[in-house]
Amino acid sequence: MAMEYSRFGEAPEVWEPRTVEEAWLLRRKFGETAIYVSGGTLIRTQWENETRRVGDHLISLANIAELKGIVLSEGTASIGAAETLNDCKGNKALEAGCPIMAKAIGGIAAPSIRHLATIGGNIGSLIGDAIPALLALDAELLVYQEHGRRRLALREWLEGAGGARWQDDLVIRVLVKTKQAGDESFAFYEKVGRRESFTPSLATVAGAGTVDENGELKEVRLSAGGGAAIPHRLTAAEDALNGTSLSEATLSVVHEMIKRQYAAAGDLFAGTDYRKEASANLITAQFWKLLRK
Repeated sequence: MAMEYSRFGEAPEVWEPRTVEEAWLLRRKFGETAIYVSGGTLIRTQWENETRRVGDHLISLANIAELKGIVLSEGTASIGAAETLNDCKGNKALEAGCPIMAKAIGGIAAPSIRHLATIGGNIGSLIGDAIPALLALDAELLVYQEHGRRRLALREWLEGAGGARWQDDLVIRVLVKTKQAGDESFAFYEKVGRRESFTPSLATVAGAGTVDENGELKEVRLSAGGGAAIPHRLTAAEDALNGTSLSEATLSVVHEMIKRQYAAAGDLFAGTDYRKEASANLITAQFWKLLRK
């Protein structure tokens, strides 16, 4: 193991806590010199590309039972943060209850990566391709922080305002409402980008909502992400759609709102304008399909 870290210095010390509390206390004790590790796929890639320094302390989450298991009950899925992406994708009940989440997970990296990578790690990276789908599903997180366990909306945690997110937070579980029989809701997830390597997509969008008996949209939630941008909800476009019936004029307005609100992050592969335009196109194309039904 030490050989793998030789060009970065000495091998880090590995800690194997048995509880969430122990893991968090270790992270607080060692500060920025320590990192949580579960699947470790993204971290390993960053180390190999020399884009991230190896910490002096690795806090393994492998032996913490509270971070494992997938439980579906009363219209909610509770997913342990240490569950692998493959385990999430392969859970038939979860796939049926949260189809866009399953679609998002199925498009992350290669099967060999998904065999190790975890849902908590994807969220903890802040740029994971599963996050837009989870935002559209209005997912919540159970997080361990300084004052113990705290249940937060994923959106709130990502934004980090008012102390919602701290550097040593440990995500315990992901909580998602599941689709029920007879549910008239709609949901979509779309992504474009480079998948030859383990890198974030160029543009990833998701949406969900319902259409009432009068053809009006209700509870619309839209999100966008990709590249180095932290995915976020597109509230202006949501407000423009909620309580309205779909029309060409409305979609034209929504397209422009998405481009204005989405805080895209450009890089060598795509600029901000491209990412904004691609995201707006992907989302409005889904509503065009809904309009034509």
